[in-house]
Amino acid sequence: MKFFKEEHEVLKKILCRAYYEKERVKVSDHWQHGVMRRIRNLEPVESDASFFIRFQQLVWRLTPVVCLLILILATVLFRVEIVPKYGVFQLLLNGEEELSISQFVGL
Repeated sequence: MKFFKEEHEVLKKILCRAYYEKERVKVSDHWQHGVMRRIRNLEPVESDASFFIRFQQLVWRLTPVVCLLILILATVLFRVEIVPKYGVFQLLLNGEEELSISQFVGL
């Protein structure tokens, strides 16, 4: 830990000296263009993202698609009748037939 603190102090001194000497340094008009060209030519930094960070990004990218699918399926289910008109389910829903526990169990 002391090693990092010493490096931090050295870096701090260098940056302070550069800051105070900035008035004396003469730069050309093309300096900014050259710096920006060098930045553009740098390769992207490869991140070492963990599994959970990548999974979170995937989930957030898929969220709009999932919401759209839920809306489409909900509208389809409301428009299409799942339960047949005449069948066992219709009899149970209308209460036309009395059912007891013994009939369900099979006694």
